[in-house]
Amino acid sequence: MIMSKAILKLMLVFFLMPAFAAKAVDNPELRVEIQGMDLAMQLTNTQKGEKTDSVDGRPFKTTFKFRDKLTGKAITPLRPKAWLSLRRSEQVATETSCEAKVRSFASGQLTTRADVDLNSYFVLTLNQDKTVAFINPQVASKSKLEGIVQLPEQGLDWVLTKDGKWLYVTMPEAAAVALIDTERHSLVTTIATGTGSKPTRIALAPDEQSVWVGLDGSPTVVVISRGEKPKTNTVSVGEGLHQISFTPDSQFAVVTNTAANTVSVINSSNLKKLGDIKVRSTPLKAAWVAKAERFYVTSVNDLMISVVDPVKLVVDSQIEVGRGTVDVAADPQGRYVWVVNQLDAKTYIIDSATNTKIAFANTTAEPDQIAFTADYAYVRSLGSEKFALINRKQLEKLPAPSGEKQNGKLAELSVTQIQAGEKPPSALPDSIGVAAMIAPVPEQNGVMVASAPSKTIYYYVEGMMVPMGTLDNYRRIPRALMILDRSLKETTPGVFEVPVNIEKSGNYDVAVMLDQPRIIHCFTIKLEGGSNSTKHKQNEQAKIKLEFLPLKTQPLANAETSLSFKLLDTISGKPISGIQDARLLAFEPPGLWQKREWLQEIDKGVYQATVIFPHSGTFNVLVEVKSRNLEFTGQTLTIVKVEGHRE
Repeated sequence: MIMSKAILKLMLVFFLMPAFAAKAVDNPELRVEIQGMDLAMQLTNTQKGEKTDSVDGRPFKTTFKFRDKLTGKAITPLRPKAWLSLRRSEQVATETSCEAKVRSFASGQLTTRADVDLNSYFVLTLNQDKTVAFINPQVASKSKLEGIVQLPEQGLDWVLTKDGKWLYVTMPEAAAVALIDTERHSLVTTIATGTGSKPTRIALAPDEQSVWVGLDGSPTVVVISRGEKPKTNTVSVGEGLHQISFTPDSQFAVVTNTAANTVSVINSSNLKKLGDIKVRSTPLKAAWVAKAERFYVTSVNDLMISVVDPVKLVVDSQIEVGRGTVDVAADPQGRYVWVVNQLDAKTYIIDSATNTKIAFANTTAEPDQIAFTADYAYVRSLGSEKFALINRKQLEKLPAPSGEKQNGKLAELSVTQIQAGEKPPSALPDSIGVAAMIAPVPEQNGVMVASAPSKTIYYYVEGMMVPMGTLDNYRRIPRALMILDRSLKETTPGVFEVPVNIEKSGNYDVAVMLDQPRIIHCFTIKLEGGSNSTKHKQNEQAKIKLEFLPLKTQPLANAETSLSFKLLDTISGKPISGIQDARLLAFEPPGLWQKREWLQEIDKGVYQATVIFPHSGTFNVLVEVKSRNLEFTGQTLTIVKVEGHRE
């Protein structure tokens, strides 16, 4: 969001003088008092056994604490924003420069982005053309595509580690799981799951030590250890299709087996199967419900949902929900169970305290997925271009429980239907997958919904009757959508944290902004290269060399101009072929006009993009290749002089 100069003048601006700047290892927590608020900032190296102030691309955790100066109590609610900016000079961030930094960072312009943005999030789409797309909804540019990863085969399901670093994608046709580095937008490796296997559904254990993959059509799941060099183990389960769920402490894994009509309970620590529990016909999914400390298992071809005790290995309750249940989930409070019935076009709500149905909501045709924000439930449907929006606070107004029905009927919840596209998902049946097509935004006040027929992502904010906006999926058909959230999160009242990777050593200004009260403050911290500096230099050497090729014609305003670059290996000097994520940024200083285009390889190591400059003048051009550590920042500008259009 671009802030006006008038608003910024209302902000209270504070800064630290050079005497307070220190290495993180010497002074791990920097503090300042602002208008009765005690604001603290800490940057902690989370890599074990390493110095706090060593950089070299290592993982850090950034922490901000907001407390009342007099009482010491946490100040809530707050919505802080923060950025890390590497100083290009020794000038300290004064009131003016700190304010200017925040204004430029908040503008969303590509040419004024911070070195580390602690407020960013990305929309990821898993597409039918065997790609994963990274879309940045926050940049003020027509093209928001940040990167693309090409997969060996079509991806079906995926899971992201909590720190957002690693993305695992199942590829049934390749009998493998792809491991993607989301920071580099690159495919790290593929993990084989066995010849002829069909890896389909995937789940990350809550302790994040392992990733579990169901091999559909066989009585087996694969357990993958986390890391760049993963190891695999297999566990025997029942026959059929499989979905995997866990207890929050990762002690037990529960696997549904559709052909065997069982769920397998596995000790996650030693991978020993504890037993198979008989449930109703064709169990599809098991959801852990915290208040009940039980798994609720849907069976698509039976009337009942089974409540499973993983400790006693028994079904201790069954609840009628009708045939056709395809999804089940506990709401964020962990008490109410929401069951999606595709045949009835209804969503039923179960109170886990009594294991009784207490309400239902009529959805659009053929509902298949459910998602939650802080206050609402969202239900997507295959047979409609609309999704259902249900205010969960309606449950608080229901009469006190006195059995399953009130006056012979279940309570009916009101539903709002929001249009997302012109055609339903069923209009493009080949695009229908198993992974979620709807995801809550980090602010928890809306969702992103992917539409395969329109090749578009719809952004909905609660309180609106129509989507607030759309994101282009760049002519790709999405089969799944997720949010990669790299923004500050409130871990405890008044404490906000986010993991980051910092590549470069030097003096950093850490800019913090609050809306209420309106405050801007810049801390200063020094980070140095550590014992791993050799590795850092090797990474620097891995960057490619850019060679701008001479223009064949004079660039003219409002006409196509072809810009060509040769990409060379800095060590061997040989041309580099096969790069998929080379991207060009053309802009007019100071960045009011800008255009991004993907470079296409036209000859061995030669990449070209076509740009239409809006008018005559001097323009700058940069090239980014994230898979080879080449970024827009820190480059020598390529200057293109454009003349007026000739008649």
